[in-house]
Amino acid sequence: MSVGALDGLRVVELATGIAAPFAARLLADLGADVVKVEGPEGDPLRREGPFAPTDPKHVDGGLFGYVSANKRGIVVDPSETERIGNLVAGADILVENFGPGGLEVRGLAPELLRKNNPGLVIARLSNFGQDGPDAHLPATDLTLQARAGWVAARGGYSSAPTKVGGAYLDFIAGTYLAVGILTAVETARSTGRGSDVDTSLLECAHSATSFPVLTNGVLARMGRGPNSPGHVLLGVKPCADGWVGINVLTGQQWRDVCLLVGAEEYADKQDELRTGGPDRADFEARVDAWLADQRAEDVVELCQALRIPAVPVHDGASIVRSAQWTERGFFTRAASRNGEFLHPSFPWRLSGSPAQWHRPAPRLGEHTDEVLVAPWPRRLPPAVTPGADPQRPLAGLRVLDLGTFWAGGACGTYLGAMGADVVKIESLQRPDGFRFNMSGPALGPRWYEFGRFRAVNLNKRSLTLDLTRDEGRELLEQLLASADVLLENYSARVIETLGFGWDRVRDINPNIVMVRMPGYGLEGPWRDYVGWGNAFEQVSGQSYVSGPPDGKPQTPGGYTDPLVAMHGVVATLAALEHRRRGGGGQLVEVCQIEVGATACPEPVIHHSMTGEIRHRVGNRSVSAAPQGVYPTTDGWIALSVRDNAEWNALLEALGPDRFGDPDFATPEGRHAAHDRLDALLADTTSLHEVAYLTKLLSNNGVPAAKVAGSSDYLQDPQLSHRKYYETFDHDDAGPDWYQGWPMRFSVGPERFHRSGTPTLGRHNREILGGELGLDDDELAALEQNGIIGTVPTELQLSPSGSAEKR
Repeated sequence: MSVGALDGLRVVELATGIAAPFAARLLADLGADVVKVEGPEGDPLRREGPFAPTDPKHVDGGLFGYVSANKRGIVVDPSETERIGNLVAGADILVENFGPGGLEVRGLAPELLRKNNPGLVIARLSNFGQDGPDAHLPATDLTLQARAGWVAARGGYSSAPTKVGGAYLDFIAGTYLAVGILTAVETARSTGRGSDVDTSLLECAHSATSFPVLTNGVLARMGRGPNSPGHVLLGVKPCADGWVGINVLTGQQWRDVCLLVGAEEYADKQDELRTGGPDRADFEARVDAWLADQRAEDVVELCQALRIPAVPVHDGASIVRSAQWTERGFFTRAASRNGEFLHPSFPWRLSGSPAQWHRPAPRLGEHTDEVLVAPWPRRLPPAVTPGADPQRPLAGLRVLDLGTFWAGGACGTYLGAMGADVVKIESLQRPDGFRFNMSGPALGPRWYEFGRFRAVNLNKRSLTLDLTRDEGRELLEQLLASADVLLENYSARVIETLGFGWDRVRDINPNIVMVRMPGYGLEGPWRDYVGWGNAFEQVSGQSYVSGPPDGKPQTPGGYTDPLVAMHGVVATLAALEHRRRGGGGQLVEVCQIEVGATACPEPVIHHSMTGEIRHRVGNRSVSAAPQGVYPTTDGWIALSVRDNAEWNALLEALGPDRFGDPDFATPEGRHAAHDRLDALLADTTSLHEVAYLTKLLSNNGVPAAKVAGSSDYLQDPQLSHRKYYETFDHDDAGPDWYQGWPMRFSVGPERFHRSGTPTLGRHNREILGGELGLDDDELAALEQNGIIGTVPTELQLSPSGSAEKR
């Protein structure tokens, strides 16, 4: 059996639920030895479904089996702090989610734990972070989604908007936490100092949104209103045999869709229809009529032939039958005490240190004797690298970034934020398409510098090279010879067509880590399909479980992009750790649809264990009643009641008169009477302003949040306290607010980003001349021949000074 990239790394998990345990499982999959510590009652997730028919006592649910695979498990009473402390003394990492100050009140304060283990990394996940004015407020998945803008992005303004289904936020948060952990491990190795990794679920949710503050600022400069859910064209549509997702990102894709459905007259009206023009209803009706007689498979085949990102919208049964998934063997069976069940496999493939299944999730206390009788030896203080800077834990790392759009760009942005030298490489002939997203000629001749591209290309240098020409390829080869990492997320065929497949890259530099993030994988019948975040959410099962029970599936909104990027970071850091130990370079494949399915395991697990399809439940939850989104005089409020204590708190806040029915006295009664409760709550909340209700309920102990929009984010007191948004200037676009990362390091970077986004080709001379030694004549010849430059080939200045296509 091959050795995992993180073999020898020791992790203690003092966490329950999904998010933090998922972070630990990602580390375990890559070879870390993870010990899950539970109290005598066990992790409550064990008692949540789905359950196999052979488990009538509901001992261990399938979701627990998924997030706790590859771990050892022990039982230690929470009061036995000395025993826990002794275990942690031999660990590299502690993962906990007790909430703000939770370690301290248990006698496990970080400073005490580090007396015996100064290099200990302590990963701390909580709803709002360890500090701030709202740190101790109650919250649920629904209220966090509402506060971060996820809920407002799904639904109209007359009917209640709905949250993203499943536990998507938990899996996103777990991935960010894993990124923070591996970053802090790098810091501890070089400085000898362990760091707290203070991670906020609210900020994880914000970090997954598509830069609404920046986007709406750009739209305002263009004289357009804010982007809104009503602006989405196409997306999930009904067809003859189910649902299909048709997604357009470029003008050409839009024109091709119009031609395909017989609506050619709308080919030049994309912007007009997106903002709700008078012809939108007719266009939608034309599309629906065309799709009514079409099978999803046929629509996908037609659209993909035209390079339109169309996919089937899968549920938990159809996804495992799909040709792409079956050929890649992605879904696997896990053993449990109650038989086997099907679930997603690993979200990445590492050629030199592959992730492996070592063991199923532990039975409660299964490894207690094994671990406590022979505990890890205490860690010696780590050696210190002279001159190591905790502000730049990845200093000295050279990354060549061929990534595009959101997923590709964000991976390099994080590495650059942590000190790596990231060189963003584009061509003038085909610059990163994200430059033209949410931007336009109304912004001036350099409008390609203004859009959302800026949000995912901070902390980099910019180089242009035409890789279709020998001169450009030769220069890239020179750069590859001394690089540590090559990133790319083209469709599978592109990089190979350019001559830089893994075999060639490895010949140039055997020690390089090549990270490929194709949409559908490097092999399989869909390998050359096109797609982006929305399509990946539709095909991976996330859309099917999102939306109202009686409505169509809803697309979360591209949150798969940052999820893929952060999985790319985890895999990159793991592969570099493997190289540090003498393992050499390797190919890392991060298949985007498989990452999406990894974060949406419930539909497949549920169907595998019960034979039933998991459907949409809107804003409701099996663990809270009432739970929903309710109208106010000036918006919407999201609230949850998980137990009798919160129910009594709600009665105290809103008054018991209207809610005194005996049916409401127990959780079971409230679940049964949910429709009546929704009506009563809506009648009550509609009389008050959302700010008043949110403060009243939250301060009384009831999870509640305004359904926030982009205009609320910069005024959010918790985000402001934690300085989540940072300002950076830009040569063309000027200053703007940028989202940070959801992790704070007690030993590490004090700011989220090190530099603003460079303009196209800004560092051509610095890199090609200063580093590769080209002289002025050679640089001038490259520019004259279009190998390098600073203006996209398809754009030229008209006499009026506006950018036009040639």
